[in-house]
Amino acid sequence: MIPLFDMMMQAQNGKAMDVMAKQFGLAQEQMAKATAALMPAFSTALKRNTANPYDFSTFLTAMSSGNYAQYFRGLEQGFHAAGGG
Repeated sequence: MIPLFDMMMQAQNGKAMDVMAKQFGLAQEQMAKATAALMPAFSTALKRNTANPYDFSTFLTAMSSGNYAQYFRGLEQGFHAAGGG
């Protein structure tokens, strides 16, 4: 299985890190370091979302619906009141 960090770095054929770096005004190396620093939080959240059958089912439904992709297209939405951030 591919490590979570590698999965994040390869998301959208590697373009996700470019998009996030641009949106946050960071160099790609800075974005990679920030992502690496956040891996424990991502890992904990993933474990929490897959800890029991109900949560795992909800997680799989969310992933298969494609709705999560909107956050890659417009990361800044998460930092506005309407985006929940």
